[in-house]
Amino acid sequence: MERSQIIAENLRKGFYGGFNKSYKQRIDHLNQLEKAIRQNEKHIIEAIYGDFKKPEFESLLTELLPFYLEIKHFKKKLKSYMREHPVDTPVTLFPASGTIHYEPKGVVLIIGAWNYPVNLTLIPLIGALAAGNTILLKPSEISSHTSAMLARILNQTFDERVLKVVEGGAEETTEILRWKYDHIFYTGSTNVGRIIYESAAKHLTPVTLELGGKSPAIVDENTNLEKAVKRIIWGKFVNAGQTCVAPDYMVFPRSKKKELIRLITKYAAKFEIENPEYAAHIINERHFNRLLSYIREEDNFLYKGTTDKENLWMSLHVIEVDTPEHLLMKEEIFGPLLPVIFYDDIEEFREIYNRHPDPLAFYIFSKDKKFVNQLVNDYPAGGVLVNDCLMHLAHEGLPFGGRGTSGIGNYHGFSNFTCFSHAKSVMKQKYWMEAFYRYPKYTGKRLKFLKRIMRILS
Repeated sequence: MERSQIIAENLRKGFYGGFNKSYKQRIDHLNQLEKAIRQNEKHIIEAIYGDFKKPEFESLLTELLPFYLEIKHFKKKLKSYMREHPVDTPVTLFPASGTIHYEPKGVVLIIGAWNYPVNLTLIPLIGALAAGNTILLKPSEISSHTSAMLARILNQTFDERVLKVVEGGAEETTEILRWKYDHIFYTGSTNVGRIIYESAAKHLTPVTLELGGKSPAIVDENTNLEKAVKRIIWGKFVNAGQTCVAPDYMVFPRSKKKELIRLITKYAAKFEIENPEYAAHIINERHFNRLLSYIREEDNFLYKGTTDKENLWMSLHVIEVDTPEHLLMKEEIFGPLLPVIFYDDIEEFREIYNRHPDPLAFYIFSKDKKFVNQLVNDYPAGGVLVNDCLMHLAHEGLPFGGRGTSGIGNYHGFSNFTCFSHAKSVMKQKYWMEAFYRYPKYTGKRLKFLKRIMRILS
């Protein structure tokens, strides 16, 4: 029997054996997870640095703080999430009652992403544990230091019938995907997402795919340009732009071009963007070379940063783009390169959007409610954030996820619980009253009575 099959069968034994079923078991497992991460926080930060040279501040802000907030949320809310949720019952079914029971799906496979290897791996794990599942966890091999650290910590902490972490690359992932799961959660590229989806379809396994796409940042003249540009630059440069919801390109009023250049220069200096110690580096040479191929000497640079191939360092580059055929507009950039498209009329954006529909995030900077509402209503997206970047991910009341090419399903907060649960409908009927007319035989008198009831109720 192959190793991955043994792992999957152990997890299924754990699920049917009730190893993560009760409220107490789930809370205990969440506490174990939190304790393990807190005790190893220093080592985790060092591992992330080994992959990205990411500053400790950024690791705490973007990796560990979201994890701690999510687990705090579940420790507070889990009991209420696990209760029966009553729903209104139509009068036609009186005196019945209806409830929704959220039951665990079973054995869950979670495949993490390399760009935020703690955040994007452990937050879905919180939801899966809280929902009562057993889990096979596969961190990304690209962020190898963090993957090894998570495997060591979690495999020492958990019974392998509740949670097992496996490492490896494409070959190991292909092998893992051969076995049946009750849900697959994947974060990563659209191309790999298609492979995951195809594999899941063989077993009719439901999936959550957290992908990406070209997320636009649209700036209106009627806004605080100073804060808009400041927040867009921050959103683009966090994690060296290696963020699925980073502003992928900016759409900016042509009349304010000089002001844009001034503000970019101002905040590039203020943020010390050229200091390699203040930001993450590119994950590996392959991705560095891919990003480097987008930069052409003939481009019109609104801000031209520096590159250091030996140390995989690339600072911010802001480039004016006057054609949708430009290399920067072909696919998601996933790096610190920001194309800017200037507009005279916001309707010019429609053609750009149609080339890259259904972005994971849609950023609108404006004080004009009519402008904001028009864009929100006219352009589908995974999520919308007005007058800021990235921060909607921290709102535990908002589901996070994409649509179309940017993903399937969502999570965070209660949505993280429902993502890994089956909503089971339960209706309870009484014996003391029943609709006599539903039973044969169907006489003319009963037909007449039914039609009268239908007129009243409908």
